[in-house]
Amino acid sequence: MNILAVNSAAPTQKAACCAANLKELKSPSSKVKTSIFYTNDIHGQIPKMERLYSAGLCSEMEAKSNGADFFKLSSGDTFIGSDNKRNRAAAQYIDISKYDAEALGNHEFDITASVCADLLKNSSVKILGMNMNFPNQASELAKKVVRSTVVKKQNGEEYGLIGIQPPDMESRLRNKSILEGISIDDKEQTLVELQQEVNQLKAQGINKIILLSHGGNSFEKEIAQRVSGIDVILGGHSHDLIRGVKEGENLFYSPAGEPVVITQAGRDGNNFGVLNLEFNESGQITYVQNNIRETNTYSSNLIMKSIIDNILGKSPIIGRLDKVDPLPENNITEENPWADFVADAVKKELDADIVLINSANFRGSVDTGVVTVRDIQSIFPFNNKLFKVKINEKDLVDAIRACGKTLSAENKKPGIMQVSGLTYSLDSNGNLLELMYIDSQGNKNAIDINNPNPNRYFTAIYDAFLIGGGDNLAMLKRKDDEIIQKYDYDKDVPTIEHITSLQQPFSVRKDGRIQIIK
Repeated sequence: MNILAVNSAAPTQKAACCAANLKELKSPSSKVKTSIFYTNDIHGQIPKMERLYSAGLCSEMEAKSNGADFFKLSSGDTFIGSDNKRNRAAAQYIDISKYDAEALGNHEFDITASVCADLLKNSSVKILGMNMNFPNQASELAKKVVRSTVVKKQNGEEYGLIGIQPPDMESRLRNKSILEGISIDDKEQTLVELQQEVNQLKAQGINKIILLSHGGNSFEKEIAQRVSGIDVILGGHSHDLIRGVKEGENLFYSPAGEPVVITQAGRDGNNFGVLNLEFNESGQITYVQNNIRETNTYSSNLIMKSIIDNILGKSPIIGRLDKVDPLPENNITEENPWADFVADAVKKELDADIVLINSANFRGSVDTGVVTVRDIQSIFPFNNKLFKVKINEKDLVDAIRACGKTLSAENKKPGIMQVSGLTYSLDSNGNLLELMYIDSQGNKNAIDINNPNPNRYFTAIYDAFLIGGGDNLAMLKRKDDEIIQKYDYDKDVPTIEHITSLQQPFSVRKDGRIQIIK
């Protein structure tokens, strides 16, 4: 079956509300117009939520002006880290924004299953988790999570909403005990259960089915081609930014020959999506338009800001940012301008030779204008404590080389190492080509990457995640006698101190310290 796929560019003009009107949906074989505002992997980015609230209101007005049924849906990881206040604010965003449903992601469990349940217990949002298994059905989270389908009715039309969690959930948590006995079905069992659930919906005459998936893009493509009856897969977990609609990339056909559209809006609330659809009488898509829009083109909503301030307290202003380089589209495989700035700030404020930061530790960025304490704190939601340690050339080379392999990894993880006090280059396959140490005088000194000196040491600062050998970087673990100092805070504290010491306004620019040689 052929469908009309229209790709439209995201609006770029700054807007307080509706940034662009949707094209009128036209297709003679279609009966139902549907518009979906979707988010995934916001990762507790409070400043972005204040803007997303505005974006959602505008998207709803646009949809209704075009006579379309409208949904707000999230594919998970709205929460992140163990800061209960931040996560409570995130829960308020989802609830007050009137999302229709959300699938839980792995980061919803950073706070443990019990605390997650407590934050969601009064929410009006439907929480979906078809492939979750509870050891005790009386548990608080079991009472809140809908394990089957939620059927939503709009203008006489019925839609089935299903949600799934990542089959690799346990491997993405700091330890599986925070699941408190909850387990997630593996891929094959999830596929079987999805088909069964869809068949039941079809038997009830429900033929427009939307899956909220925190399973990752590879698994979502598999679902599209192995399960019949799902029309839309709103994806998450793998942080893909999927623009437009392209057959073989995010437009597939089920075993029954029906079109299936897959989306994802990246990570950290930097973008959101608006998916416009038309369905025919059989519930098959005949028209699709996938718009990815930049969150920063929308103004911060004062109502949402006031609600968040009431939870977190008003955030002090620490500076004004006038210029900032944009984040790379995949900020774990390229030099990150905010990583440069933060790593340099930590190095200066805590006096070290080098600073190492794993790319995935960065969540979001800060827009130009007034900068508050909360803006900087939002970049580091995990609250990993810092350590000053001794590290030799060999372990340093091994760590950067291991992270470089990200470029040839299928899932592009764990991400290259962001640095200060060093420059390095990789080829397109992630092989380390050159590594230079920058001394206190600004001179570059080559490190022999083929024969690194195990007896030459540097003072380095990195966080508890890396000290623990996170991302399989065992070479960064340190013995007690290699730890010089422990700090009771994360990278946000020295960064805030550094910003307040700068002449205002300040800039955030990347300088080419990490080169990828194509």
